[in-house]
Amino acid sequence: MTVVSNADSTSRLALLGGTPVRKSESQQYPMWSDEAKAEVGRLLDSGTAMGLSKEHPEIGAVEAALAAYHGVPWALGTSTGNGALHAALIGLELTTGDEVMTSPYTYGVSISCILQNNCIATFADVVEGTGLLDPTSVEEHLTDRTRALLVPHIFGNPADMTALGEIASKHALKVIEDGSQAHGARHRGVRVGAFGDASGFSANGVKPLAATEAGYMVAKEPNTYWNAVVSTQHAGMGEFPGRATESGFPEDLAPAVDALIYSYRLSPINAVLLLDALNRLEGDNEVRRKHLDLLKEGFDDLSAVSVPELLHDGDESAVHQVIVAFDPEAAGVSKATYMAALNAEGLYCHEYLHRPVHKAARLSPDWKGPRVMWTENLRRANYDATKLDLPHAQRQVENHFNLVWNYVEYDPQFINRIIDVFAKVEENLDSLRGFQDRSEGSR
Repeated sequence: MTVVSNADSTSRLALLGGTPVRKSESQQYPMWSDEAKAEVGRLLDSGTAMGLSKEHPEIGAVEAALAAYHGVPWALGTSTGNGALHAALIGLELTTGDEVMTSPYTYGVSISCILQNNCIATFADVVEGTGLLDPTSVEEHLTDRTRALLVPHIFGNPADMTALGEIASKHALKVIEDGSQAHGARHRGVRVGAFGDASGFSANGVKPLAATEAGYMVAKEPNTYWNAVVSTQHAGMGEFPGRATESGFPEDLAPAVDALIYSYRLSPINAVLLLDALNRLEGDNEVRRKHLDLLKEGFDDLSAVSVPELLHDGDESAVHQVIVAFDPEAAGVSKATYMAALNAEGLYCHEYLHRPVHKAARLSPDWKGPRVMWTENLRRANYDATKLDLPHAQRQVENHFNLVWNYVEYDPQFINRIIDVFAKVEENLDSLRGFQDRSEGSR
């Protein structure tokens, strides 16, 4: 399908007092079926607010479905994506002093879960353009204390799990996938979540698989599941059957059944919403990809922006967000000015990170602010991530911005109006340059 811009090249930019192309329009997301809403109503009417194990029907159903979807034997529902990733670290017994290497270009939960389990978060660079962990840089930054890789699949795009898996095998490393933005994405035909020893997923209300606030861990080995269970879930109480009563619970873990847990339980209500969303996920992702194809076609005649390609031909993205590569020389204005013009036209765009995560002041062993649990560990390890030079991650921050992409009702004209915004801004770059020059001159 050919996308034709309707932008009026003579119209004044909204940033300069003109009329916006759009009115910040969006599509409703998430949406749940009438059946799911009725089931949630039934649970509320019955006072069913908690389920502690697979023996609860809603919990058992969604965990079985998630395991099957990812092609692994074990799934554990959690209250958040942070809880899912933390459960994965606990399940794999990664703890005191173990180095877990991850990406500097990801949401902070990919790092805080490592620190919260008493490990040292170390970093490698990313592949510029995608923001995905770079296997070559991983090899360069490994040490004899590295025990695992935690690999985020950013914005729905799958990382190179083939190359990273080979590195992990070579160095006897565990692999944790962070699929919190990539439910249903595929690398070389295999869904993410099936490559790692364990994987954590967020399922909050903006993710490709959306409940209200939830998450889940999937794992290949029973020990990973049960180790996570005894530290993140309730063993059981009274009339509520807990995880210790699930089939296959190991007898040797009985002494570990106590109240010393993180309460990362999944609610039955979110279990219903998750299962409902899972039934639509493949179709939703297909629409996201079709919309992205239309956007790319509309970008063909633009000079300042482009959409980077996936790492490997044949990989499939879940398109949680769209990465936009920005060329400041072609635009003649800064990224901030260009984004301000887009936002004024009614198209929300944002900078995913203002700096790579490894530059966070609280990751320095010399941090002097409010105490955090990991500072002493960093001092003992003599590791200061804030001093690392990871240039691709830095340029990813500087030269890219993002569009939200939860558009799962196929609507070419909706995407056309997004393209119109970009076309209008680019057709008025001269006036935008003048605006920027005047703004800088007034400082």
